[in-house]
Amino acid sequence: MRPLARHALSPTWNRPLAELPVAGPRRRPHWLGRRRVRIYAAAVLACQLLFAGIYLYRLYVLRHPGLSPLALDFLPTWSASWLALHGHGGEAWQLDRLAAIEQSIVPSLRETGGQLPWLYPPFALLLMQPVALLPYPLAAMIWSGGTWLCFVAAIKAVVPRGDAVFLAAAFPAALLAAAMGQSSLLTAALAATGLMLLRRHPVAAGVCFGLLFIKPHLAVLFPLALLCGRAWRALAALLVTVATLLALSAIAFGADALVSFVANVGMMARYVENGPAPLARMPTFFAMAKLSHAPVALAYALQGASALLAAGIVVLAWTREAAYALRAAALIGASLLVSPYLYDYDLTWYAVFAAWLARHALARGWRAGERQCLAALWLMPLAGLLVVSRVPLQFMALATLVALGFVMVRMSHERRESPCLPIADEADLRGRRWP
Repeated sequence: MRPLARHALSPTWNRPLAELPVAGPRRRPHWLGRRRVRIYAAAVLACQLLFAGIYLYRLYVLRHPGLSPLALDFLPTWSASWLALHGHGGEAWQLDRLAAIEQSIVPSLRETGGQLPWLYPPFALLLMQPVALLPYPLAAMIWSGGTWLCFVAAIKAVVPRGDAVFLAAAFPAALLAAAMGQSSLLTAALAATGLMLLRRHPVAAGVCFGLLFIKPHLAVLFPLALLCGRAWRALAALLVTVATLLALSAIAFGADALVSFVANVGMMARYVENGPAPLARMPTFFAMAKLSHAPVALAYALQGASALLAAGIVVLAWTREAAYALRAAALIGASLLVSPYLYDYDLTWYAVFAAWLARHALARGWRAGERQCLAALWLMPLAGLLVVSRVPLQFMALATLVALGFVMVRMSHERRESPCLPIADEADLRGRRWP
């Protein structure tokens, strides 16, 4: 990757970090300062914990029949892993075979006829197979808690400050994903860790990006970014990781497992197109069009335009001179605009986007509107549950696009105004207070 230019005559090169420009007058601090951020985050966290306490009381004390068990989305992962451990990994994508195990673990599914398909590629089963060595309740607890800790640690690595840890821990999407037993905390941690490693340990970064293909629809732009950024070692490591895992999974589960996976993906596509999919919880332009009663063809056309725009943003950010933190933020945000199949728990990636943009702003100074944008993104995962379900307008995809606009505008301004100003390393941010 091409290093940022360092101009010897730059007037800001030798200035200490504390003297770098901060948006807004110093005598009138921004209203969204450190103290208010902590108060607001604490209030949101308290509300979430209160809701969780009420939910647990109704679930385990009152035994309300209409409530789903915690970490229910982890159930197909454990069930598929159990099949793999007992020599039937190739059957993990067969709905009736998987449903029999799921209903034996959660009897309420049998009463309602419910079943949860295994929608991950074969090599994901190869990686997640050990989870079934533990009983389901213990495995679910370790999975949710462990992935949540990995997520918080990854955000701290990007912005090594106590405030960042607190905001990541209280992030609504993170708590939602942990409660559901989803893998989005793991994918967000892999994306953040890979981007942190890319400049100094490109091979390790490529391995992280290769593992990210357990959710291919979130990872498709990463090879493009590495190609545009000429990160050849990381790109080679990514390709080798994916190829090796595919080969090992074919040996372990048979080539038919990949065919079954593709069939399940097609089934879910039809479910989203024509079935009772919760479009209010899908932050995509496809869902926006469907909620507006647009034809399926038009919804796919709008989503295709979104994907092309996302790819163009990545090409622009990673081929031209730009601060690395802004490149990373652009890649994370653009990755959320590609697939029509995306849920609100995948918005854990918003925290990674916000961490990279905040990392850059803490070193260079905040621009107008950036703090408000990040605050809105922090709350956005609640929108599908509280707002979109009542007002049938899917605006969460627009929020992603607006946030990317802030990144691209900052890139453009910095190319014109101060193309030679260096980006601070994470070690410099330890003493940098939120202004």
